[in-house]
Amino acid sequence: MRVLLFVLLGLVATACVTSQPRVANSPRGFWHTNRLDRRGDPIGRWNVYYDSAHARPFTQGRYRHGRAVGRWRYYSPVGGLVRQERYRRHGLNDITYYHPNGHIARQGHARVVDEPDGLHFYWFGEWLNYSETGALQKVETYQNGRLIGTRRVQDI
Repeated sequence: MRVLLFVLLGLVATACVTSQPRVANSPRGFWHTNRLDRRGDPIGRWNVYYDSAHARPFTQGRYRHGRAVGRWRYYSPVGGLVRQERYRRHGLNDITYYHPNGHIARQGHARVVDEPDGLHFYWFGEWLNYSETGALQKVETYQNGRLIGTRRVQDI
């Protein structure tokens, strides 16, 4: 009797598992993109696209506990790299902007500060500005997001 009951329960469990619909070639497991955790915060690798065919990327990066971490890339609608951000610990970011030809346009640092009225994003330190040919043009100095000085290359 027990054996018959065990076999019956096994058949019912197997039927329940096989009756679930499957999508062909769908990603399975923890490695697929654009996931949310239990609280609804983004987690893991995220790819956002300009089009529904997923042919033209807009952003690529990853989240940990709802916060962007590591390297993020931002693309133009035609596919060229526009900006790259590297998120570090304690709210520090390294940011690089690119010219349409692929050369670096600006390079510097930013900080994300959690203040009582919300998160604030500030540029700080020296920002290097380059021409479209890649030559250094000027150096701008920021403090708490405000420009406090500019030096041209000939002044350096």
